[in-house]
Amino acid sequence: MAMEITSNYSSYAAQGMADNTKKRAEKTSEPVKTNNTESTSDYLSKLQKQVPYMTLEVGSGLSMARDNKVNTLAVNPKLLEKMQNDPEKAKEYTQRLKDIENAQKFVDGYMKAKGSKTKFSHWYVDENGNYSHIAYYEHDNTFYKKLSEKSRENIEKHIEKTREKAAEKQKEFQEKLEEKRTGQEDGTATPNKAEQLLEEKMSASKDGTIYLNDTDMKTIIEAVQEEDAGKTTVKDQPQVGANLDLKI
Repeated sequence: MAMEITSNYSSYAAQGMADNTKKRAEKTSEPVKTNNTESTSDYLSKLQKQVPYMTLEVGSGLSMARDNKVNTLAVNPKLLEKMQNDPEKAKEYTQRLKDIENAQKFVDGYMKAKGSKTKFSHWYVDENGNYSHIAYYEHDNTFYKKLSEKSRENIEKHIEKTREKAAEKQKEFQEKLEEKRTGQEDGTATPNKAEQLLEEKMSASKDGTIYLNDTDMKTIIEAVQEEDAGKTTVKDQPQVGANLDLKI
């Protein structure tokens, strides 16, 4: 069973990019002129250290290739130029890249916990900082077959508890929204809403293919941002599914 995830942000047309591959390639080859003496490649190398989970590259469009490459992140050369010449832009868009990295980590962790393997995953950030994304996940049915009966019971119980907690949190969130409507102070967003979204998508999928639009991906990024704003840092946070006590 396979799952394909595609998304874009700010009405970015992935198909249009695919039709103009040759034109993009020609533009990419043009040298980037900046007021900074640092070369684009050197600057990209510095950015790479900020997002080690991703593989940064210069590009002018979203790669649609099913090339078995995972977590590639192409950045438009004009955006790199803006970042090199403007410290505020550099700060803003470096954080954008980190947000993408955190969202990718979350999705990868969740899919891995569900027994799915990433076949390829590509991101692209255009000259205005808008992003688009495509990914393909393949579900391995042998994952559950390898589990002992006890382990299978453990994971089923964990999933059931997670769903119950999610339902409770959703109820609390709805109550807080109601309080806001009546003039009371609003509460925080529902924890694990990104996981809830992915769970709903997987449950609704009939053929194993999952599509995430720009709104879905924004939800995941915002959820990870909210989690990062909590008491623990990204470095200290456990990976999704890490608390599943599975013994094969």
